[in-house]
Amino acid sequence: MTYQQPWETGYAPKTVPPEPDSRISEIDPQNPFENTLENPEYRMDYRRTLPQILLPGYQIPLFPERDERKAIRKSFNTAGFWIFMSCVLEQVLFLVLMLAIFLCMGVSPGQYLFGLSDKAQAYFQNSSLLIALNGLLFSVLNTSIALIGCRRMRIAPRSLFQTKDLRAGTAIRYIITGISLQCVAGLAYTALESIFSVSDQLAEADFSYFQSGKSIIATMLYTCILAPVTEELLYRGFLMKTLSRVGCRFAIIVSALMFGMAHGNISQMMLGVLVGLFLGKIDMRHNSLLPSILVHMGINTTSMILNLLQYYSDSSLGTLLLGLSGMFYYAIALLGIIFWFWKERKQPLPYPTQKQCTRNRIFWSSPWLLTAFGLLIILTIYNQLAA
Repeated sequence: MTYQQPWETGYAPKTVPPEPDSRISEIDPQNPFENTLENPEYRMDYRRTLPQILLPGYQIPLFPERDERKAIRKSFNTAGFWIFMSCVLEQVLFLVLMLAIFLCMGVSPGQYLFGLSDKAQAYFQNSSLLIALNGLLFSVLNTSIALIGCRRMRIAPRSLFQTKDLRAGTAIRYIITGISLQCVAGLAYTALESIFSVSDQLAEADFSYFQSGKSIIATMLYTCILAPVTEELLYRGFLMKTLSRVGCRFAIIVSALMFGMAHGNISQMMLGVLVGLFLGKIDMRHNSLLPSILVHMGINTTSMILNLLQYYSDSSLGTLLLGLSGMFYYAIALLGIIFWFWKERKQPLPYPTQKQCTRNRIFWSSPWLLTAFGLLIILTIYNQLAA
């Protein structure tokens, strides 16, 4: 019998597929560092930083190589540059605004600064124009910088509001927890005053413009609505989203520090940093700015109501309302502390992996991000000394 080759019989032997190589693992672009504590839906696609992560057999090295370092540094510098521009433009445009108002009133800036114009002093205390224009300026500037920065980083603004698993009860719990953190920050500030005996030197928010109904309405509108929306868009939206390209914990901490220092005084800085850590965590958890906006509104509204009642506490009714509101405030704060230990303490900030740690160190070689930090520190110290 003559042996026939397979191609002569028309039949080919079955091919055995090769065994999969266990060394080849597909990398998730949304979670390239395999950090199970982070929400991958919040993370930006890492292929923009390291395009070769989807190549077969590719493994992300422990220390970033040149191209990856360059891409990370570019994103850090973009975040720092626009925060720097936000600070500079706020100072410059505010001075221009004040100068324009002075010129319209026929008062020189020197007369106002040295208290030589009673007309200007009385006008700013009784008019809603300054707080209205100031609020409009900061709101427009925060929104514009955030949108420009998002465009530069190719972040779709709608992606900042893809809310997931946020129920009404959860939102209320977050607001109550935020108010409790506000109370803790206030007590810490009071303790700082007592320990160092510098109560006359620490700058606080100025509420001397509660002189007319229009100024109160303008102040409440900006503080309780516009500021929470626009500040969250800038700091938890553009800034934190950009910095989270490598790791979420790093982004939360840096954005909270910059958010706190942007307020320009010690009391609000302590509150901003403490609450900022909480706001960043819940935003990443729900992949949306909506939780932090609601908490921010709740904190600012509570603060404004308490300060308003305190300002008008000269009457017996004002004293009674202030006392009742204080009792209610501390009850809410106590409930928020319970919520913290019941829920939030069990869900700490996501710890970075070793590969994320080596990449977060690029912060120290990102000049624009360091410059923005330095400017915020300088402005905080200057405002403190000028108080």
